[in-house]
Amino acid sequence: MFANRDKYNWLQIIVIFLFLTAVMLMPIPFYYNHQTNFNLKPFLPTIDRMADSSAMQTAFKQATFKDQQFTNVKHQVILSNQHEVAGFNLTAADVAGRKSVINLHAKTFQVKAVGSEFSAKYVPTYNLKTNAHDFLVDSWYQSNKVMIGLFMLMTLGLIIVGVNLILVNGAAFFLFLSRHNKITHIRNYREAVNLSLMMMGIGSLLAMVIGLIHFDVTIELTVQSLSLAFVVLWVYLKTKFKDPEVDEAGVF
Repeated sequence: MFANRDKYNWLQIIVIFLFLTAVMLMPIPFYYNHQTNFNLKPFLPTIDRMADSSAMQTAFKQATFKDQQFTNVKHQVILSNQHEVAGFNLTAADVAGRKSVINLHAKTFQVKAVGSEFSAKYVPTYNLKTNAHDFLVDSWYQSNKVMIGLFMLMTLGLIIVGVNLILVNGAAFFLFLSRHNKITHIRNYREAVNLSLMMMGIGSLLAMVIGLIHFDVTIELTVQSLSLAFVVLWVYLKTKFKDPEVDEAGVF
């Protein structure tokens, strides 16, 4: 790693950085594609609370559901306040001015929150008579799985890109500073970034494997950071960040 620190130009460095970031992102779509349930509360807390209300559960107990659809559906407001409304076949007047809406129809339902509207089909993996909340949340998730996966990929991807930039440039910055006191034989910032990227490669691959086995972005980032620290120490112990041939010549 240290001997090849001058191997790549800036364009190649960018490509390597994108590759290591993509490696870290691989577990995200894999995880959400195989998920069978979803925790809606952190993303749409109001909708989650409405789905989990006693009024919703009572309405579902009284409703007739057969062949993945409600039968004899009539207009019904299940719960309503200044900012929220949920019910069957809600009218434009019912939803006007409401920030959070669950509008149930015979075969589909719409969820409106945070300025967006999502449609979903009923997926009866849970018994709506005893668990209206999980029935609605699971149906919403299964119908919007691709969109949710892309959203999580973008969100977590930005976090991973940010952390990787901090790790690479942070390590490179300290390596670059050491050249002023002739502590190392790193000549410029590009060499420092090159070395940092190569040292981070092992941790990125290890984090990907762990993420595919058990996905947790915080664990991935922790594994990558700790691995980078150990590899930096390993390279230092092996090279002292100096070229052997330069030492033998007695010049720099």
